[in-house]
Amino acid sequence: MEFSAMLGSIGLCVGAIVAAAVIYFVVTAIKGKRAERKERAMLKQHRDQQGKRAQK
Repeated sequence: MEFSAMLGSIGLCVGAIVAAAVIYFVVTAIKGKRAERKERAMLKQHRDQQGKRAQK
């Protein structure tokens, strides 16, 4: 195998690893935002219920 062909193969492998890492971080960020949004909604609902109890 020639040296340049070997470098090309290594480059493809490194590129695939980098692409997988980028996709992983994007998916993780999206899931984190979704969980944060859900947590905020539940906290708001809890505060609303506490407010209703305090008014009674």
